[in-house]
Amino acid sequence: MTIRKMFFLFWTTVVLGIVTAPVASLLVNWLFGSPGVSFISMLWAGVLYGVVAQMGFFAYLVFNMVAKGFIRNPYVYQTLQLLALVGVLVWLYQTSAAKTGTPGPWLLPLVILGVGLVAAWFKVKATSRASWIPAIFFMVAATVLEAIPSLEQNSFPMILMMVLVLLVCNMWQLMQLHRLLDHGAENKQKSRTS
Repeated sequence: MTIRKMFFLFWTTVVLGIVTAPVASLLVNWLFGSPGVSFISMLWAGVLYGVVAQMGFFAYLVFNMVAKGFIRNPYVYQTLQLLALVGVLVWLYQTSAAKTGTPGPWLLPLVILGVGLVAAWFKVKATSRASWIPAIFFMVAATVLEAIPSLEQNSFPMILMMVLVLLVCNMWQLMQLHRLLDHGAENKQKSRTS
């Protein structure tokens, strides 16, 4: 991936965070009450969430590269990803159960898993079946890890708002990665044939 493509992914993710944060705030306000944040603060939160999502994405890419170097068997690696995914969801359920003001401890894990399944389905349609488990793992594990600062609060509307913005940003990055990498491969093939 070139620097220009990295900048494209970075800035589009940040802009998506800026656009998504007020929309998520309106949705959360409609469903659960006001998170108590001004519009300008919401825009700055969108910038922050976009940057956090970007950092989580690149951390996952490095982790994935290193893990594949240590675990050569793809079935073992995918099984470990599934076990870690279940562990993250159980931890999120327990964390949600310990918080006050949460409508139900199952709500947040189900939202994240549901969006992760949708994102993985689109990723499989765009690439191959082999991307199913890594896509779900990234969407769930990365989103939960990125949302840890909001999980420390007792305000469910704030937690849900951050999680929704992170999910949208992570889904965008997941769906852009193969396009950015395939485009580079096509250019190399064109230059070889010319």
